[in-house]
Amino acid sequence: MYDFVDQKRVVSFTLAVIFFILAIFGPAALLLPFKNGFITREAQAIGTSGWSLITGGVGLLAVSGIFMVFATVEKTSRKVILTLVLLLVAVLGIVLSSKDYYYYTPERFVISPPFSLTSHTYEWDDFEQVDENLTKEGGTLTVKSVDFLMKDGTRYSFDRGVMIQRYQPIIFAVQNAGGKYVRKES
Repeated sequence: MYDFVDQKRVVSFTLAVIFFILAIFGPAALLLPFKNGFITREAQAIGTSGWSLITGGVGLLAVSGIFMVFATVEKTSRKVILTLVLLLVAVLGIVLSSKDYYYYTPERFVISPPFSLTSHTYEWDDFEQVDENLTKEGGTLTVKSVDFLMKDGTRYSFDRGVMIQRYQPIIFAVQNAGGKYVRKES
């Protein structure tokens, strides 16, 4: 019987180490492709914020903590409480990571901002203005950030990721729908 208990601890500790390592690489290697698989195939560009990787990593780290609790905690009541708390953190982190995305299709722009469980869909005529913020680096202009100002007053700002590389079709779609395009140099 004692050997069986030790085997359970070894397996739990091993799984804790695996999920700890997965918390570092897993959000980009597992959660992003999983999330992208559920986004429409019409999407021309799919992106996420850096917060998605952090919340997903925290969620996977909490799963690692659950296995560590199984391996180290003796008291059943303490084990149950710690497991439930870590399970809540794990579910919250993974859900927040999977609900943090943006993409655009020829007809619309869809965004679910960081720390939000709801997405917002904007048709191209819902855009009031697209700001392209430029900065000079080494004598050449580079894109510092791109801002979308919506007619409902919401502003979305992107300073890295897919949006910085592939926002030009959005500019054309917004201009065709009557919105403004502004280039700003700083």
